[in-house]
Amino acid sequence: MYWILWILIAPWWRLFFPTKIIGKKKLKPLKNKATILSANHQSLNDPVLIKAKVKPTSKMMAKDSLFKNWFSKRLMACLGAYPVNREGNDLSAVKKTLAYLKEGKTVTIFPEGTRANAGDLSEMKNGLVMFALKTDSYVVPMIFRKKPKFLRLNTLVIGEPFKFSEIEEFKGVKVNKEVLESASKLLSEKMQYLKEVDLKEYKKSLNTKKM
Repeated sequence: MYWILWILIAPWWRLFFPTKIIGKKKLKPLKNKATILSANHQSLNDPVLIKAKVKPTSKMMAKDSLFKNWFSKRLMACLGAYPVNREGNDLSAVKKTLAYLKEGKTVTIFPEGTRANAGDLSEMKNGLVMFALKTDSYVVPMIFRKKPKFLRLNTLVIGEPFKFSEIEEFKGVKVNKEVLESASKLLSEKMQYLKEVDLKEYKKSLNTKKM
């Protein structure tokens, strides 16, 4: 049922929300490795485009209000989404995310926690970096350069995958509030870089690394 629904839905998003992907090849070495896709969140189309254009098998959290009726439940299931209650600590969603990552799956998380329509990155929540630190998962920063809109060409820039455990500041540290805030700040800087980088220069750097 999942793949039947997805085959019916995905082509329409590709057609009506044209999005150029830069840096997708960076994901190839991460196959079957615990990975968190970290993207900015400006519209309800963001998760669908990531599923359709980047990682069809990715799991993702979605607010529980989107699971209220039969149609939305089926649509969320098609997206590989599972509910989270944003009003408090949803232990069920936390456990499910940790389980997916420990199984070597890919999970898409929007670290801002909610949609930011202004176009600028909002303050990061600490949930994403907590999952990354607890499971030693790869984190892949990515940025929609514009808010996805009907028939408007957009660009999704994918950054360099990294593990916090490979960064000196985070090696062997105990996960606490200070560490989480520092990790979120680093992730925010990596995403902001993708938002501001000259795309011609960035594509040139990708080609240079191939050589």
